[in-house]
Amino acid sequence: MARLHAATVIVGENFRFGHKAAGDLATLAELGRSFGFAAHGIALLAEGETPISATYVRSCVQAGDMEAATAALGRPHRVDGIVERGDERGRAIGFPTANLRTDAWAAVPADGVYAGRVFRLDEWGRTVGPLGTAAISVGTNPTFDVRQRRVEAFVLNFDGDLYGDGLGVEFVRRLRGMERFESVDALVAQMHDDVKQTLALFNSG
Repeated sequence: MARLHAATVIVGENFRFGHKAAGDLATLAELGRSFGFAAHGIALLAEGETPISATYVRSCVQAGDMEAATAALGRPHRVDGIVERGDERGRAIGFPTANLRTDAWAAVPADGVYAGRVFRLDEWGRTVGPLGTAAISVGTNPTFDVRQRRVEAFVLNFDGDLYGDGLGVEFVRRLRGMERFESVDALVAQMHDDVKQTLALFNSG
């Protein structure tokens, strides 16, 4: 704190720090008296009787409950990454997707198909502007026996090359779980329905 020249430190009332989380708000306040800063604890926000915390938000994301994650964050959950080449099966069946390479620690939602939005990022990862609404697939694509878990966004009404671009993918609502289809035709029919649901979601508001 001395290096930061902090005057005031504000933490949640259950804040813990140090070896084996032995430090608490009282410890921080005591350190503040020695190093010249004030320490204040604030009450935690809650969803019903559940305190809103990073752990709570991660649990919502891991369960695919994007509405609850949005309520906790105050905005839709987003995953950033770089578009890389995939198997290009989507392009062959009329649904070209942006295959997102994400960081290993990114909080990727549960497997399934989501309605969301895609944003362009600059080279520093800052949002440049919206690219469009999207139907987003998270998972291994069992219809084609793909083993690698992926985040793939089909951006509606977009025609262009995104390879190497930085994108931010917002997850607004989970439409369905990941499924294995008996045929490519059945998969394509379902994808058309996913797009229809995505359009209905964003056109309704």
